Amino acid sequence: MFSFFKKKKEILPLPYSTDIHSHLVPGVDDGAKNTDTALFLIGKMKEWGIKHIVTTPHRTDEVFENDPESISPYYNKVKNNVAIQYPDMTFTHSFEYRLDEGFMRLRDEEKLVPFGDNYLLVENSFIQPLWNLDELLYSLRLKGYKPILAHPERYTYYLNNKKAYEELHESGCLFQVNLLSLAGTYGKEVQNLTLWFLEKGYLDFLSTDLHHRQHAALIDEFLKSSAYKKLLPRLQYLQNDLIG
Repeated sequence: MFSFFKKKKEILPLPYSTDIHSHLVPGVDDGAKNTDTALFLIGKMKEWGIKHIVTTPHRTDEVFENDPESISPYYNKVKNNVAIQYPDMTFTHSFEYRLDEGFMRLRDEEKLVPFGDNYLLVENSFIQPLWNLDELLYSLRLKGYKPILAHPERYTYYLNNKKAYEELHESGCLFQVNLLSLAGTYGKEVQNLTLWFLEKGYLDFLSTDLHHRQHAALIDEFLKSSAYKKLLPRLQYLQNDLIG
């Protein structure tokens, strides 16, 4: 007998269980606005197969001048609720550091907050490249840090300069790509660049960069898609789950 009911599409799990880029500390940046939203988003991450979250509030001069002390009350409230509602998940934090003067000061004062085996998630400006990026990343490696460049595929000034990506990656800078870039949410150019990273072996970490419920809905749809199902076998070499 013909059925008028469509079969519900299955959400396929993510190819990793440790997510290193999200904004789930309420009210400290442009991410989750309150604890309820943060816990909803964490529940979605659990549905996608994530067990370990390193959430990363923005740290940017004059905009989000966050530090461990200032975020502590909001972070601890979420962390305590996660322990009750999702006891099989871990919830820790670092920061998404903008490479600005404040970052360099924190580096020099040894006040950076790494995660895992001394990893740091850092981001460049979306407006223009940092003129001494190579030198700055090298200085971090000399201090024993392992820099991970957040969403390099979204820096539009690099879109037509693949040599810059090659030089950055070959110098030891790791790349963290957004899941929604792979989905095409930020446009075809960004998606194509992400696929090029995948072909070159430059896609070291895949992460949600989750800010709000709309991001979660878009990720849900992508994880149900045939495009994601085809890509999944190619995403098995990610370094996410090597985070200690």
